[in-house]
Formats: sequence, structure tokens, C-alpha cells
Amino acid sequence: MVSWINSNYTGFGSGVTIPGYGFVLNSRLGQFTLNPNHPNHIAPNKRPYDTISAGFVMKDGKPLMTLGLMGGDMQVQGHAQMLVNLLDLGANLQASTDMARFYHNEVPNTLDLETQLYNLVGSALKNQYGHNVIAVTGGWVGGYQAIMFTPDSDTAVPDHDSDADRGDKAGHSNDLLNLVPGVKGFYRAGSDHRKDGEAVGW
Repeated sequence: MVSWINSNYTGFGSGVTIPGYGFVLNSRLGQFTLNPNHPNHIAPNKRPYDTISAGFVMKDGKPLMTLGLMGGDMQVQGHAQMLVNLLDLGANLQASTDMARFYHNEVPNTLDLETQLYNLVGSALKNQYGHNVIAVTGGWVGGYQAIMFTPDSDTAVPDHDSDADRGDKAGHSNDLLNLVPGVKGFYRAGSDHRKDGEAVGW
């Protein structure tokens, strides 16, 4: 299982393309700030904090799921919200991404809530607790994909020899299944409706 993120950060990243390779360098240096009192103030011999967070979850010492929620520093906040939805609230992978999310934007110090969440708790967070609350839609709270493996000891693992005479298509399919001997179980996936993306398994 692999969790992998390709990120330019802003639109076309730095705008610098590597000759002969065709990919653009990212623009993560934009995460520095010019505020001299901020820990991430731009200065010699410093690196900006990196928001890329490829999520990988283990259970009882074995891989359980991969997940990613792109969107700058929304990534780790989104991972935490997805895990609460899945592990504490009992949502499945798709339902966990369909649920409303929130995002604390550190530089302007705003708390962004998706509209329905804002309608439920926005006023209380603003008036009682002093948060700078903003109602936002879709893309502000990132884009999420996840794949989960569920072990199942009753899953039948096809026998290559017995299926080979069923034709090339069946034989080829069983060849792929038998590349991972002894693995019994099935996969679930979830993909966000807010942004382009997909969860891919093979």
C-alpha cells in the first residue's frame, strides 16, 4: 500500500521546468512569511515548513489504509477529521469525505467552516469563543482520497491452474490475484466530491 502526493503548491509551482524531464518545481518557498516575529520568517539557512502529508494508517501492526487530503496546511487537519469520522463516528470511507469539514488558516488566523457546519455552530464560535469564523465552500477544505484494506479469512483465493483453461481473460485476472499469495480480504475506496481526483487500486 502506498500513499503518494504530487504537489506544485500554487498553480504552476515556481514556473521552472526541469529541461529534459518536463516537470515543474514547486513553489513551497511561498510558505515563508515576511513577518519578523513569526517562526517561519524568511531568513538565511532556513527551510519552510512542508505541508505535504501522505497519510498511512496501521492497525495491530498491519496496514489498514492510505489516505490523502490535499490543500496546503489543511492536509494534517483534514487527516485528523477523516480519522475522527471513520474511527470515532463510524463513517465509511465515502461518508467520511462527504461530511462537512473545517479549516484553521494560520496566517490570517481564520476558522473556515463549510456552509452547513457554519450554520450550525458558526455564531457560537464567533460570539462565545471569539473565533474569526468564515463560511466557505468546497475547495477551501481540501480534496480527499482513501483506500482501506479489510482482511477476510473466508475470501477465496483463485487457483491459477484450475482457471487457466477458462480463457486468456480469466487466466490473466487470476495471475494478477496470485501475485500476492496468501492475501485474503477486500478493498474499499472513497473519493472527494469537492475536487478532481480518484482512489486507484490494482
